Formats: sequence, C-alpha cells, structure tokens
Amino acid sequence: MKCLGLFLFLLITPALFAADAPASSPAPASKAEFVYPDFSQCFEKNKLSVVYFGKTRAIAISEKQAVAYSKEKPSVPYVRYDAYSNLYLFDSPKPLIPVKLKATTEMKLGEWLVSMTDSSLVAVNASKIGKSGNELFEFGGVGEPNSLVGGLCCEMYGLGIGDKFFISSEELDRFIKGQSASFSELGVRVVDGNESVVVDFVDPNFKDAKLKAGDKITLLNGKKVSNITEFADALKTFKDLTKVSAQIQRDNAWIEENILAPKPIVKKVEPKKIPLPEKKKESYLQGKGFKFDTELRIKDIARGSFAEKSGLKVGDRLIQVDQLPVERMAEADAYLEKNRTREISLLFDRDDFQFFVTLNR
Repeated sequence: MKCLGLFLFLLITPALFAADAPASSPAPASKAEFVYPDFSQCFEKNKLSVVYFGKTRAIAISEKQAVAYSKEKPSVPYVRYDAYSNLYLFDSPKPLIPVKLKATTEMKLGEWLVSMTDSSLVAVNASKIGKSGNELFEFGGVGEPNSLVGGLCCEMYGLGIGDKFFISSEELDRFIKGQSASFSELGVRVVDGNESVVVDFVDPNFKDAKLKAGDKITLLNGKKVSNITEFADALKTFKDLTKVSAQIQRDNAWIEENILAPKPIVKKVEPKKIPLPEKKKESYLQGKGFKFDTELRIKDIARGSFAEKSGLKVGDRLIQVDQLPVERMAEADAYLEKNRTREISLLFDRDDFQFFVTLNR
C-alpha cells in the first residue's frame, strides 16, 4: 500500500485558503513566512464534478458516470459494485462535468495534495511515496468520504474514503472499465492480466480461500480464461467449486490448485421427534357433567347436565358405585366400563348426609 504521511493540513472555506496565525510571539522579521498552496482555482474548476445520487456523494469520471465509496448500499440504482473496495458506479440521466484521472506514478515526494468536496477543502502533504498502482494510499489529516484527492494540476489522484486514505486512480480506472471484479464465493478480487486474471486481493476473513495475492490464473479445469469476463463465465458453469482446478503461475512456478478448499462433511442430524401427549379420554361421569377433585368431591357441575338435574352440588363426595366403595376416579371408571347395560346407583355424601342418585345407562 502506498503510504503518504502527514506533514500539515488546513480546513478552509471555498472562497479563502489561508491559515490563521497561531497565538504566539511574532517570528523574527528575518524568518520567511510559510505560504500554503492556493487550491481555490482547483476548487472552482472541480466542484461541479461532485454530484449526488440520493444521499450518496460521488465524483463524475465521465459525462455519463460517477464513482462513489460507501459501506452502506445506496438508496438509488447503480450499475456496478465491488464488495471489497465498497466502490459503486452510477449512470447519470443528465450530462456530467467529469474530472480527469491522473496516475499516482506522477505524484512527487513532498507534493501538496487537496482533499475536496463541493463545500470543503483539506490540504495535505505527500511525504512518502511507495509503489504505484496499489488500491489504498495514505495521507495525514482529516479527509471526507468521497472527496476528490488531487494536486495543483487539479486532476484526480484518487477517491478519498475518510480520515487519511484514498483509493488510487489506477484502481478506480480498473473498476470503472470492469477490469476488476470481486468473487465472494472464492474470497478474492481479480483484475485483468496479460491473457490471464490476477488475484490482487484476498479476503483475510475467508478461511477457505486457496488463492493468494499475485496468483496469475490462465486455466480453469483446462478451459482458458484470458480476462475477467471469461473467468466469471467459466465459474458459472461449475456447480461445485471444490472440484475446480486452476492453472496458476505463483512465485515464478506453475502449479495446479483447487480454487476453493473442500468443506468438511457435516452429517445431517434429524431432529428428534417427540410424540405429542395423547389427549386424555373423557370418563363416563365427566360426560354426564361431573367434575371431581382427587378426593372424589364435585368441584364443578356443567349447566344443563345430568348432574345439575339430579340436584347435586359442588362439594358432594362420591363414596360408592352400586355396592362398590370407591376412593379414586379410576375405580369408578373401571366399574362403569364393565357395567353398561343397567341402572347404576351413585352414593354421595353431603355434610354427613348420604343419598343415592340413579344413573340410567
């Protein structure tokens, strides 16, 4: 990753780009006063290139399209999205005023840069220059998401993503032209190479990834892949990626590698079936409107039932069925199950007064 360190930055208004003097004793007259670069001309030139799609701020890169960075899905339609860089590409129904992209290879050590939107400017200093063409560049200072990062030439080195990072113009150009694409099922992003596709990013959270950054892929299961389109089309034809072998150039050697590690076989465990409790069968006496407690005392009488018509009351206790003394409901039910064709005498006790009720079967 190309790293640009902090030298000094300054927030200004669109109309003025000057620093307030610090509250300290005046410098000696012989010491030259530092003058910040004037980016106001770039602001006036490029502010109309900052456009909005819904609430998402974007930078126009052609008369018909604009690019934006967002960790949240925009509320309006977009034509392309990269899952790893969080870049979105929008089509505009109206003509746009595009900004010109400038290669980061032209950035000079110590060059002053500006991170600007349609309402603010932040000046930063390019104090470190690393390898060109990487996705993320770093500078010191507080930038804004979707700011235009450029130099005094007023061209765009990259797209600011907040704080001190921006995505390089080279990466933006590949994304805009469809020369880079993310494949979440593989945990990688690839870019077009020379008659191949090259892995330029591997998701560190994707544990099953078998590909490595820098891998150059030329064949999938013996089928030639010369660009991203052919790579994507080939993947669509394979139902099981664990069986797809890629021919890869890695560290100056050619190897064969499955592009996705086999996942462990997980034995499907059938959920244990728990039988539903059987519905308790209603006893004969319950069907006649009786409801007893554990001591065979009547606790409830159904309205209009035989029990109510027989003059029984709550609290009456059943003590005998015909000549059989009973103390549990099961005993009464068992006797009644065996004797279905004759009259049954039920002996009840009410406050030490005993009486019979005749039950016709």
